Amino acid sequence: MRAMSRRTRLIVTLLIAFLAVSLVASLYALRLPLQAPNIQGVLILDTQPLPAFELQDHGGRSFVNADLKGRWHLLGYGYTYCPDICPITLSLLADVRRQAQAQGQFTDLGLLFYTVDPERDTPERLAKYVRHFDPDMHGLGGVNPDTREPFERGMGILWEIPEPRDEHYLVNHGVMIYLLNPEGELQAVFTPDYNDRGMFYFSAEQLFEDYLAVRGYALEH
Repeated sequence: MRAMSRRTRLIVTLLIAFLAVSLVASLYALRLPLQAPNIQGVLILDTQPLPAFELQDHGGRSFVNADLKGRWHLLGYGYTYCPDICPITLSLLADVRRQAQAQGQFTDLGLLFYTVDPERDTPERLAKYVRHFDPDMHGLGGVNPDTREPFERGMGILWEIPEPRDEHYLVNHGVMIYLLNPEGELQAVFTPDYNDRGMFYFSAEQLFEDYLAVRGYALEH
C-alpha cells in the first residue's frame, strides 16, 4: 500500500479534528437546558401549588385541588350569558383538544370552564352549556365566595358585576386561557391579541402551537 503524502495526512488529520470538535459540541449542546419557548402569554417556570379551594362542578359534585391532578387542563372563564368572547374562547379550547387528538400529540388534555356568574349559572345550566362545545368539558362554579376566592386568587381571575343590575346584566371579566399541569399547578397563561376593531381574540393556530410548545418544554424538564 502506498504511503499517504504529507498533504494527504494533513487533510485527514484536520478532518478527524473537525469531526471530533463537532462531536464534542453536539454532545455539549444536548446537555444544555432547552430554551423556554416564546409563547403568546407567560410560561411559568417556577410553578407553585394553588391555594386550597372547593368548587362545584356541573354535576353538582365537589371539585377540589386533588381533582386537577394526574392530567393537563386548559381552562377558560366567563359566564354562560356572555354574548361573544366566552363562546368563542370555549370553541378554541375544544379545537385545541381536537387538533391534539387528530395529530396524536399530548392528547391527555382536559377542558374546564369556570363561571364568574354563579348566581345565574346553575350546575344544570353549566352542564348544558359546556357540552355544546365538548362532551368532556367540565363546568366549574359554586356560590360560596369563601371557597371560590382562593381559586380565583391563585389563577389571577378578575371579574366585576356592575351595579345596579337588572335580569339581563353583563359581567366584566378578563380574557385569559390557563394551562395547568398534572400537579394541579398553573403552568402557562395564554393572552389574547387585538383585532382591527380593538377587540380581544385568540388565534386557534397560535393557541395550539403554544400548547404544543409548553408541553414539549415540560417533557424535557
